[in-house]
Formats: sequence, C-alpha cells, structure tokens
Amino acid sequence: MKPLDLSGPFRARIRDYPKETRVKIGLALQHLERDFGHPHRHQGLGIRKLTGNFFEIRVGLDIRLIFQNRAECLWFVMAGNHDEVQKFLRGL
Repeated sequence: MKPLDLSGPFRARIRDYPKETRVKIGLALQHLERDFGHPHRHQGLGIRKLTGNFFEIRVGLDIRLIFQNRAECLWFVMAGNHDEVQKFLRGL
C-alpha cells in the first residue's frame, strides 16, 4: 500500500464537485491506495500511464485525477476533464 498526498490545488478542485461525485472520488482514491503497484488488481480502476511518472485514474466518464508516482507516495496534482488534463500535460 502506497500512501496518497493531495496537493492544495487538487483539494480545492475536488471541493467544487457535488457531494455524490466527491464520494466516488473518495472511493477511487481508496482503491488506488490499496491496489497501486499490483497490476492484476488495477483492472477496473481506470489507471493509465500518461507521461514520465504521471498517471491518471478515471472517475466516471468525464473526471480524471492526475497523480505522480513518487518514491514515498502517490502525489495528486490535478482533477478535471479531458481538455483540462491535456492543457496540464502541455504545461509540464
């Protein structure tokens, strides 16, 4: 199990979502924390490698959570839709 670290901007963005969506995000984060690093258990989590050591996990069809796999934790840096993620990645 690898601990999660949620950046300030990530937390602020999550607060903008309705409660029902925040619950889904919380469940996705719990499953990710438990299963990351165990590829056979990744199935169904919607994890995808992006660039470098950045990954995304999908929550529903239009919400993506972007995180960096660091040695000490999974560091969450942004949440958004496909277009917002593409803009973030261009800025790396």
